[in-house]
Amino acid sequence: MNGICKKYIFAVTLLGLILAAPSLAEEMQQDWRDLPVQALVARLDESLGYVDGVYSGKLTIIDENGRPTIHDFQMHVKQGKRFLEFTSPARGVTLRVLYLRQGEEIWVWDARRRDLLQLRGADQFKSLLNSGFSYRDLAGSSLEANYHPANPARELKIEGGEPAINFSIVPMLPSSYGKISVMQDRQSFRPLRLDVYSRERILFKTLEISYGIPVLHTGLKKDIVPSWPVRLESLDLESGSISRWEIFTFDDTLEVSDAIFLPDYLNR
Repeated sequence: MNGICKKYIFAVTLLGLILAAPSLAEEMQQDWRDLPVQALVARLDESLGYVDGVYSGKLTIIDENGRPTIHDFQMHVKQGKRFLEFTSPARGVTLRVLYLRQGEEIWVWDARRRDLLQLRGADQFKSLLNSGFSYRDLAGSSLEANYHPANPARELKIEGGEPAINFSIVPMLPSSYGKISVMQDRQSFRPLRLDVYSRERILFKTLEISYGIPVLHTGLKKDIVPSWPVRLESLDLESGSISRWEIFTFDDTLEVSDAIFLPDYLNR
């Protein structure tokens, strides 16, 4: 009797899963045309976020004459906070940056000047280490919380690529960025490119985002293919420089100390 009951329960459960499968698949393959632009912006935030752990990589800056400058970096992420330390073989530690309150609060310690500063307003949009990235670009702050959709989403083909979702967002509060034009994958909703415009609506920077590149998980001692962005490339149209932010290693088995997320830690 117990055997018959178990078979019955298994059959009912299996039938429920089979009936639910089409609706689950439909949710996973949701058409972007059915989503409001605000929901597409929320998907941007999800795709651009980094999970808790320790990351390392390189920031390479190639100036308009083709001369490269390379900085190694290590990034600690914990519960919406980020601590970045940049080093170079010649000078050791060059810069430390602390992001608090989901990237809205930014602290910087410049090793050369021995200055500890909290960046506010337009200062958050200044160039980091003379690269094509601003401090705000690497903050992980929410686009949904800071920008309004400016127009309905449409389909647009990227040069040399597949069609993508395209729409623009504008800041809710005064900002050095007047508008951001978004190119977003139609299936995964990952951002592929962000075109950044000045307050005068002049295009001055393009950010390209790459995923699916293996990185070394140092705790597991093997390569993984993460869901978060592995490479960011910035083309600065004003200076002609190209900057590349690349992550090579990741470890989520390490305990990230709360002490490094204190502003006073930056100048130690």
